[in-house]
Amino acid sequence: MIAPYTLALCRPPTQTVFGADGVVAGALAANVALYADLIARAAGEYGARLVVFPQFSLSHYTPLGQDVWLEAAITFPGPEAEAIGAACQRAGAYAVVQTAERHPAFPDLYFLSSAIFTPAGEVGLIYRKTYAMSLRTSPGDVLSRFVDVFGEDALFPVLHTELGTLATLIGAEVHWPEPVRELALKGAEVICNPVAAVQSLDYLNRAGADLVRPVRAFENVAYLAMANYADGTVDSAAYDFNGASIGRKVDEVFTLATIDMAALRAARAQPSAHLLAQIQPDLHRHLYDASLWPAEAFAGGPPRSFEALIATEREVGQALDQRWGR
Repeated sequence: MIAPYTLALCRPPTQTVFGADGVVAGALAANVALYADLIARAAGEYGARLVVFPQFSLSHYTPLGQDVWLEAAITFPGPEAEAIGAACQRAGAYAVVQTAERHPAFPDLYFLSSAIFTPAGEVGLIYRKTYAMSLRTSPGDVLSRFVDVFGEDALFPVLHTELGTLATLIGAEVHWPEPVRELALKGAEVICNPVAAVQSLDYLNRAGADLVRPVRAFENVAYLAMANYADGTVDSAAYDFNGASIGRKVDEVFTLATIDMAALRAARAQPSAHLLAQIQPDLHRHLYDASLWPAEAFAGGPPRSFEALIATEREVGQALDQRWGR
């Protein structure tokens, strides 16, 4: 039996690592040190066993190009990951951290990745962002090579722990049902969602955006916890397996939620309540027969511009119009 525990959504007041011409020396290390302090505070003051940090809060965001993002990206393993892991070990807590990531198998490319650190100080899971447009490399852009290097399970990984089965999606990815459903069908019970909804990257002020996360939690009978960027106007939020809001803001940095795994599993055991068990895949096998967003679309290099991404979206949209007879 897993006892109820506290999840902390953390909005750290970090500094940007990006200067006018590149990465500012020492800025990333300072942000990592602040992360370590906040992990200790979350565990020490609030008894948190799982701490979730927002998207881009380790580095902040810049419109500067590929070379600058590569300079700010970290590696697993690497000094930044080791420092965060050590903080988790001292605190006896898990932490979800989103960052730009370099990997030797993909030189000159970077992923937007989310890592789950364990109380043993280890990286238990690394997820690379798949959905939502940006100029990073998506696993789908280099799908064959990605699967060769990491294996197919790395596309949507889950982590089995003493807190339940954990997973993570980044930013606006939960606006699509598919990635959440993929994780849920792999057993995910707590889906952590680092986001960066700020003025220049705002996707939470759209009509209907407030509905998406509770709906995803409800339809997948899972907890969903969103940590938003410190400069964003939208508060962090958490939802239980019924889609009810359970986050309680305790100060400008922390929003807390109680995760009751026994209650989640009991809810799934109720007659007609386990919505995942009622999915009928044989009725939907035709669903993706259409040529939608193509795999390997940017296998030769990262997207050169948002215009290249929009052009791909337009081509797929036109194909859908033809399919629908428009």
